[in-house]
Order: sequence, then C-alpha cells, then structure tokens
Amino acid sequence: MSAAKPERMTPPPTDDDDDIEVTRETLEAQRRAQQAKEIRDARDAKTRRSWYTSAAAADAFQAVVDDIHHATRVPKHEVVAALLQAAVEQAPKVEKRLGPKVAPMRSVRDVRDVSRVTRAE
Repeated sequence: MSAAKPERMTPPPTDDDDDIEVTRETLEAQRRAQQAKEIRDARDAKTRRSWYTSAAAADAFQAVVDDIHHATRVPKHEVVAALLQAAVEQAPKVEKRLGPKVAPMRSVRDVRDVSRVTRAE
C-alpha cells in the first residue's frame, strides 16, 4: 500500500491592506462623497415643462437655441438652461415692461385691516 500524498494548502493572504479601515475620517469622507454626489445629481437633473406661447416667440427661441448650439457645440439642453437662467435674471425688467394687467391683489395685512373695520362698524 502506498502512502497518500499530503494535500498542499495555499498560504494565508499576506496583504490585509485591501480592507478599508473604518474610522471617523473614512466615514466622514464617505459622507462628503455622498453629499457631493447628491449635489451633482440634483444639478444634473433634467425636467420637461410645457408652456403655451406665441408661435413667433417659440420660433425665435428655437432659432437662438440652434444658433448658439451650432456656434459653440454645447448640448442644446445646456443652451436652453443658460437662456432660461438669463431670462430669470431679467425678470424684474420684464415685469416692469409688461406692467400690471389687473389690479394688484391685496396683501394679508390689507385683508386684516378690512376685517377690523368691518367688525367695528
């Protein structure tokens, strides 16, 4: 009878540095990375909206988007976002130019003052 060959065992791993050590610093770094990702995701989130406007205004807007896109090769969604942001910045001027079309609504203070007068009468 022949003796059975002993089974060779692989040596134990020698590199324990592959495991991430859990410390306050690593947890804080993970938290900061998660916050940065959430901020990027929120900034990069896209939406679709629908407003009715005149055909002339829509055509002019589309032409400007196309012109800027072709001149800069910036994606159209970024061009639209930049134009909308510029419009937001110009809102006070536009509001002033359009002026009030209807009587301004009463403020909450005006309504309270009227109710006091009504009760006193």
